[in-house]
Amino acid sequence: MSALSEELTGYVAGDHLTITRSVTGLAAAMTKAWLTVKRHEREPDSDARLQKVITTEDVPGTGQIVDAGGAGETGNLRFDLTSEDTAGLGDKVSVYDIQIKEATGKINTLEKGTIQLTAGVTAASS
Repeated sequence: MSALSEELTGYVAGDHLTITRSVTGLAAAMTKAWLTVKRHEREPDSDARLQKVITTEDVPGTGQIVDAGGAGETGNLRFDLTSEDTAGLGDKVSVYDIQIKEATGKINTLEKGTIQLTAGVTAASS
C-alpha cells in the first residue's frame, strides 16, 4: 500500500496542480487524508510549507476524498494545489507525504518522497 521513495517533478511553480491517488488495501472507509510538504522531515506540521487536509466534502482549492473505499474496495483522493500554493513552494526540493485515516481510526502513510517544482518563464496572469 505504501510508496516511500516517490519523486514529484515536472510541474511549474505558480501553476495549478491536481494530485490524485487511488488507495487499495483498506480495512475500512477513509475519513480524512493529509498532503504535507516540508523543507525537512523533522519540522513540525505547524512549520509545513503546505498542508492540505481533505475529507469526503468537496472543498475547491483543497480537494476531496472522492471515493472513501472500504474493506476490499478501492478509494480515491484528490488534492487541489492552487497557483498560490505552488508559487509558495518555489523551485527548491521539499519532502512530502500523503497520509490517510480510516473509519477505524487507523492512520497510514500512503506515499512519501520529494517534490521539486520548476521555475516558470511567463509571469502573465491575465
